[in-house]
Order: sequence, then structure tokens, then C-alpha cells
Amino acid sequence: MAAPPVRRKKKEEMVYSTPAWMITYGDMNSLLLTFFVMMIATLSKNTSTSEIQLILSAFKGSLGSLEGGNTLTKGPLAEFGNTIESLPSQEIGKRLAKELQRAAQILSPEIRARKVRIQETQKGYKITLSSDLFFRPGSAEIDFEEGRETLTKVGLLLKETPENVKIEVIGHTDNTPIPKTSEAAKIYPTNWELSTARACGVVRYFEALGINPTRMYAEGRGEYEPIESNDTPEGRAYNRRIDIYVSWID
Repeated sequence: MAAPPVRRKKKEEMVYSTPAWMITYGDMNSLLLTFFVMMIATLSKNTSTSEIQLILSAFKGSLGSLEGGNTLTKGPLAEFGNTIESLPSQEIGKRLAKELQRAAQILSPEIRARKVRIQETQKGYKITLSSDLFFRPGSAEIDFEEGRETLTKVGLLLKETPENVKIEVIGHTDNTPIPKTSEAAKIYPTNWELSTARACGVVRYFEALGINPTRMYAEGRGEYEPIESNDTPEGRAYNRRIDIYVSWID
């Protein structure tokens, strides 16, 4: 009698399955990616560097690998700040934030006393000084000791910035005309000349402190860029100002 045929056991097939949590995780990342794409697509031209860097930082380290293999890899969005030419690089963005914080700390007494205001700009920051701290009405001479102390503090701060940082000093006045019969009118016929002379005076002061003059610009805007209404004494006082733009050049 012939022996019955020997049945060979079928080789067990290995079945690989994806854990349920990984599917949920992938969906969540897809939603986040879509959300940030929409945010970046709707950014306005006036969006500040810090706001852009805040959005981009969400991609740093979050689109990486899980144990067992790569799930998502860094795409162009992760390097958005480095690939779009019109935006500062991440390195410059960090430097701007650091310099802005440093300026705010050094000038904190003047900021609290409302002598100085600091605002972030797209390529750096702006320091606004009240002209009444430095100049008498109708004059471009820096006359007051308190104003000299503040201006020296600002100048020494700017002196420590890198050589690729440009410093633009802009003078502004209120809309009060210079009396035509005054002695001041012989030197400054209009607020154009007065605002420009005041800006030049600040630049010369900074140059005396040791700031490289090739880094600086001076210009006057007269009464034509008010930040408050000229209908009140308070508004006119705000409009009599010196704006100092500190900008990092790539």
C-alpha cells in the first residue's frame, strides 16, 4: 500500500499593517500643512519679519521622521525664508529680533519716559525721538543737555551695529510755518529746510561719536508726513520728530 502524500505546510505570510494612530497623525499633519500654506499665501507685503519667522518656525523640527521610517520630509515651505529673495534669511531674522530686544533694553528708561519710541520695520527697526528734546522752535542746533544725553545713548547703540547696517535719519516738523520776518526764516525759509537741517545735525552728532558716515543718510520731509493731527498742541508735538531707520542690508 502506497504511503499517503506528505502535505507541506504553507509558509506563513507576514502581514504588515499600519497602526491606526499613524493614519490619524498623517491626517493631522496634512491639515496643518494646508493651514500654513493658506497662511503664507495670504501674507501681506507689510507682514513683519517676526511674524513670518513665527509661521515658518512651525515647520522646524515638526516635519521629520518617526521611528521605523520617514513619514514626512522637509519641503520647500520649510526653507521658505531662505528661498524667497524679498524676505530676510532666518539668520538675519534672528539677528534683527536680538538687536531690537537689545535696543529696547538699553533705551528702556527713555521709552518709559516717552522720550523715545521703537518700532519694528521690515528690515530692522525705527527709533523715533521728539524734536522738542533737542531743538528750540525754528532752530536746528542741538541745545538741550537732556537731549544730548539721549542722543549720545542712541548713537553709542548704533555705533555697535555691524557695518552692513544702514542708518537713515529723517527730520519732520509740524505744519506751523516759520514767520517770514524772523531771523530763522533767513536760514530756513520753510519747514523743508528746517527738517533737513535737523536731520543733518543728528547725523553730524553721530559722526562725532565715531559712526562711519558712509553708513548714514539724512533727509527732511517737512510737515508732509504727520503721524497725528496738527489741530491740537499734542498732535503737533508728536509730529515734530526725528525718525532713525536702522536697516540690515543683505
